[in-house]
Formats: sequence, structure tokens, C-alpha cells
Amino acid sequence: MNKTLFRSPLLGSLLLLGFALPVHAFDLVEAWRAARDYNADFAAARSDLDAGREKAVQGRALLLPQIGASANYNYTNPIMPAGQGGYDATTYGVNLQQPLFDVGKYTGYQKGKLATQQAETSFGAAEQQLILDTSQAYFNVLLAKDTLSATSASKKTFQQQLEQAKTAFEVGTATITDTHEAQAGYDGAVAQEISAVSSLELAENNLRRVTGLDPKTIQPVLDKLPLELPTPATLEAWIDLAQRNSLSIKAAEQALGIADKNVTEKKGNHLPVVSLTAGYSDSQTRAPLQAPHTRGSSIGVGVTLPLFAGGGINSQVREAVAQQESAKDKLEATRRQVREDVRRTFLGVTNGAALVRAQEQLLISAKSKVESTRLGKEVGIRTNIDLLQAEQAYYSTLTSLATAKYNYLIARLSLSQAAGQLDSEVLGKVNAVIRR
Repeated sequence: MNKTLFRSPLLGSLLLLGFALPVHAFDLVEAWRAARDYNADFAAARSDLDAGREKAVQGRALLLPQIGASANYNYTNPIMPAGQGGYDATTYGVNLQQPLFDVGKYTGYQKGKLATQQAETSFGAAEQQLILDTSQAYFNVLLAKDTLSATSASKKTFQQQLEQAKTAFEVGTATITDTHEAQAGYDGAVAQEISAVSSLELAENNLRRVTGLDPKTIQPVLDKLPLELPTPATLEAWIDLAQRNSLSIKAAEQALGIADKNVTEKKGNHLPVVSLTAGYSDSQTRAPLQAPHTRGSSIGVGVTLPLFAGGGINSQVREAVAQQESAKDKLEATRRQVREDVRRTFLGVTNGAALVRAQEQLLISAKSKVESTRLGKEVGIRTNIDLLQAEQAYYSTLTSLATAKYNYLIARLSLSQAAGQLDSEVLGKVNAVIRR
């Protein structure tokens, strides 16, 4: 029996069954969790953290004893006096060096600790940025879907109006102007739909790039959002919170700390270096008039003091001081930028909530206007142009409302990020608006 023929129907049935299985829909939190495992930028940030943690270990190593072993073998063939035979020598040794006073190594140890702290701060910022990037990609897909839905509905409506206008013109109850207006509205809707389809594809590809998930199974948000205002409720309180907790400010402060230690390190090159040295050696030789086997140990303290380095040390000090001043200016610039970011995102939440409410009311008014204009057209007091304009305003308001809703949600996350508070708990609160 041909086993291939026997297996094929079964295999085909299994494949059809697999394709028929429902695909799991995901919400915002699930998208973020997937991004933590899939996103290449975040994986790089995790590796950077692992590398940064070694800086503290390397700095501490500078203060610990340095122990080394050595072994040498030499063979000597003397030329004078003539006739003397050659001989060999073997030496083994162990050496230890322990810094007692070395400003450079001590500041290197401190810089290593600061570098590790800076790596941890950078990773924390990467975690927060991943939450924001995932949320932005998620809501961009929903906005593109809402826009395409509104545009498709608009095209369908304009198509119906175009058909009605053509019929009315043929029977003589409407002018050619009505047909042209309806055609223009329909053509505009077709162009908008093509643009919306392209925007949706780009948004879906971006979400897939960030999370690795199939964007077709994304969960939408509630039709009616609970519009929450920031807590604490004042801008000044958020600015104060950000000045104390912003990861951008913390990273800039750590960079200034490293610059300060760098100045100390360069100035320390003018100072003496004191080290404890100890050693043990074992030597065997067959040389004439020398002891065949010697052993010995030593211990001492060495001091080195630079006297003249061609002006290089002074130049390094001036360079470090300039870098220190640069770090101070960058810290102040970061503080100012954080204040601006908090102000912008705080207004994005407060004004965004008000804008959503206004757009919701505007949508109700726009829908009522469409209905009243359609009725007015039926009784002859409104024209086809009036109805087209009312329809366009309604569908434009649909898109504006969707944009306002997603901008408000992103502003909530951005405000928490600016204040250094963006975490899974904050994301969970925003995720509560996802429709289950």
C-alpha cells in the first residue's frame, strides 16, 4: 500500500482543522509582555545592562591585590674564557602588588559603581519606553482601523447619493450640478479609503515589528472611555514628582557624578602612588661559582611620583573640567526638558479629556444634522450639496473623536513616563479601557 496516499487525506484534515482554530485576541498588557520577549531593541538594552553591571566589578578589582606567577628558563653559552662549558638556569616566582594610596584606582572604583547605576537607570528608561512604544503602536492600529471604517462608510454613503443623483437627473428632478457634487464626494471618499488602507497596513506592520503578534487579533477600546484626570491634580505637583523621579534626570546626574570623579582622577595623577609589593622566587642554575639552588622572598613598599609629563597631565585636567561643565549644562537642560514634557503631557491629559467630551457631543450634533438635512432634502428645503457637506462633517467627526481618544490615552502614559512612574501598574489602568 502507498503510505503517502494513505497519510495525505489525514494530513489535509489536520491542516484544515489547524487553520480553523480561533486565533487568540490580545489586549495592551499582552502586547507589552510579548514585546518584552520579542523586541530586539529591548533585548539589546537588557544586554547593555548586563555589560554595565560589570563596571562595578571592574572598578572594585582595581583595589584588590594583583597576583601573578612567572617562570623563566635560560641557557648560557659563554665565549670567554675559552673552553668553559654552557649552563642553564630555571627560575619560578610569584608576585603580589596591593595599592595603598592610588587616587586613580580609587576614583576608578567609584566611577565603576556610578557606571553600573547609570546602566540600571538606562535599562529602566528602556522599560518605560517599551511600554510607551508598544502602546503607541497598539493605538495607532486602532486609530487606523477606525479611520478606515469611517472612510468606508463614507464611501458607501456617497456611492448611494451618487446613484440617487444620477437617477434624479435622468428623470429630470435634479440638475447635473447635483450629480457632479455627488461624484466629487464619492471620488474623495475613494481616495481617502485608499490612504486609510495604506495607513492601516503600515500601523499593523509596526505593531508586528514591536511585539511579534498578529495585529489582526487586536482588541479594541470601549466606545465610551472613563475620562480620568491626573492624580495628583496639579501641574506643580507633577513637576515636583518628575524632578525627584525622572529617569532622564537621574541618568544626567549620574553622568555628572562620573565627570566629577574623572576630574579627581586626572588631578590625582600629580600625586604619588604607594603600593605594597611582595614576592617569592625559586631559582636553579648550573653556572660555575654560583649556588645551584636558591630560594627567597621579599616584601616592601614602593612609591612613584610623576615629576614632569610634558604638560599632558595638566591638559587632561583641563579636558576633564570642561567635560564636567558640559555635564552640568546637560543636567540643567534635562531638568528644563522634563519640566516641559510634564507640562505638555499634563495638558494632554486634562485638555485631552475635555476634547474627548467635546468631540462626543459634536458627533451627536453632526449625526442630528445629517438626519435633519436628509429630511430637509426630502421636503425640498435642503439641497444635495447640503447633505454631502453634513455627511462629510459627520465622518470627519468620527475620525476626530477616535484621534482624541487615543491621544488622551497616550498622554496618560506619557505623563507617567515624564515623572518616572510608568510601570505595569499604570499600563494596567489604561488597559482597563480595552473591550473584553
